[in-house]
Amino acid sequence: MDFKNFITIGTIVKTIGIKGNLKIIPQTDFPDRFYKLKKLFLYNEKEEKFFVNKFNGDKGFVLSECKVLDRYINIKFEGYNDINDSLELVNLNTVIDEKDRIKLDEGKYYFYELIDSDIYDKGSLIGKLISVVNYGSGDLFNVKSGTGEVLIPYNDEFVKKIDIENKRIDVELIEGFLD
Repeated sequence: MDFKNFITIGTIVKTIGIKGNLKIIPQTDFPDRFYKLKKLFLYNEKEEKFFVNKFNGDKGFVLSECKVLDRYINIKFEGYNDINDSLELVNLNTVIDEKDRIKLDEGKYYFYELIDSDIYDKGSLIGKLISVVNYGSGDLFNVKSGTGEVLIPYNDEFVKKIDIENKRIDVELIEGFLD
């Protein structure tokens, strides 16, 4: 299994109670997706490897309980019926195969699809998108240019065209924006 074909949808942060339940902080805009999942994969970011289920020798973990709450998700995996078994799962990322991601409406994109796109202002290359950030007022493209980094609002006023296949984003910035 190649991790680059998977997306992280949450991180296990601690155990809950003594019966093996786990607290997951979601890293998805669709936390209700956990209700539909039959199986999750767990990934150890520090060791850069998938975690193996000690009860079945598989890399997949079957969900036996799931409750999506306001700020976290309470889950339990089959076989993990004791806090001592579940402790080893803390700090692992919950991941799904990219093909199982939720399909977005046309014209909507996952941020990871946009990363490394070339950004053009009125046809002139200004840099490469290195991340999408949000400081509270909306999403911003963090673009690395020859002179440093620039933040461009990710909205229809500035972003005119996104071509995922060719990793190109066309924007129209106001005069003086890059000065």
